[in-house]
Amino acid sequence: MSVQFKFHDRVDQRRRREIIKMLGDAGYAAESLFPGQKRQNLAAIFTVAEADAKSVRAALDDFGDDIEYVEASPQRDLKA
Repeated sequence: MSVQFKFHDRVDQRRRREIIKMLGDAGYAAESLFPGQKRQNLAAIFTVAEADAKSVRAALDDFGDDIEYVEASPQRDLKA
């Protein structure tokens, strides 16, 4: 399952890179859900593959108000 999280709008790019690096150091590969997006609201959403929301939330706890939300992506059953 993957997990999505969103940075608050006031978090600058330097701080975002710092948090993403920390997640990487903790074993989570965070990537932009909408790479190259110009709209700041969408550019602030990231995803972590193969993780559970509880563990990602725990890793992000130290960053408090920098993170708007952390949630598990819904399970989808693709039909042919």
